Amino acid sequence: MWQWTAQIPGLIRNCFSWMKITGLQQWPAVRRMDFLQMDSCGEIPFTAGIITEIQGISGGYPGLAAVFAFTMWCGLIISAALTSIIPFGSDSAVDGHWEKGPGIELFEAVKRALGEKQVIAEDLGYVTDSVRRLVQESGFPGMKVLEFAFDSRDSGCANDYLPHNYTENSVAYTGTHDNETLAGWWKSITPEEQKLARDYLCDYATPQKRLYRSFISLIMRSRSQLCMVPMQDYMGLDNRCRMNQPSTVGINWKWRLKEEDLTEELQKDIYDITLRYGRMNWS
Repeated sequence: MWQWTAQIPGLIRNCFSWMKITGLQQWPAVRRMDFLQMDSCGEIPFTAGIITEIQGISGGYPGLAAVFAFTMWCGLIISAALTSIIPFGSDSAVDGHWEKGPGIELFEAVKRALGEKQVIAEDLGYVTDSVRRLVQESGFPGMKVLEFAFDSRDSGCANDYLPHNYTENSVAYTGTHDNETLAGWWKSITPEEQKLARDYLCDYATPQKRLYRSFISLIMRSRSQLCMVPMQDYMGLDNRCRMNQPSTVGINWKWRLKEEDLTEELQKDIYDITLRYGRMNWS
């Protein structure tokens, strides 16, 4: 029997987007930018009439903070190309505006300071041509989230997230920690979107409660060099087990994987699907 043990080559971590001004001495590409006094950060809405909530910075970020949301390791690359500027004291991001970000100079400065690092570019949301050029120039793999391919609520280009369009230099996700679970997402999209997804899958027979397996198989057989599947999706769990809902507090990061959840059936499912598509990378 396959055991729930494997060598973990590394961890992927999300780094926060904000810096204290006092920490910028080693970042010449960043120092040249103008900074505003801020005690909260958010993103400027792309769609008229939608007010984006400002999320307060918590813990260890007093005083001044830069409001361009770039991160390292797994990071939002959009704001290295476009910087969101929000007036101090604003209750929402609706009065903010976009300015040109530091671009490739930022990542060259990171490389000089820290050396070569493995980075996943969080190129999600409103992806402009300048963002696409920056991702290509950086060489970082971008993120491909399957749920975005069939969901009209996504503000980006759905075509980018259809698995037949994935490039090898990308990381494919069924959904991230900020998304609904596959089962929860399926219930939340419209019948028209469900039909679009089934048409794409050429699958009209699989019961809804088992359809998550078809979606996992879909990204596993894509060209992406790496696939990320949350355990909630492997287990077919609904949104009651969702990890995080952005811009909310008190309801997140509460789901826990229990030892009794790691059944032999689940082991076999994961083993079989990773072996089938050549993604079994443990000994």
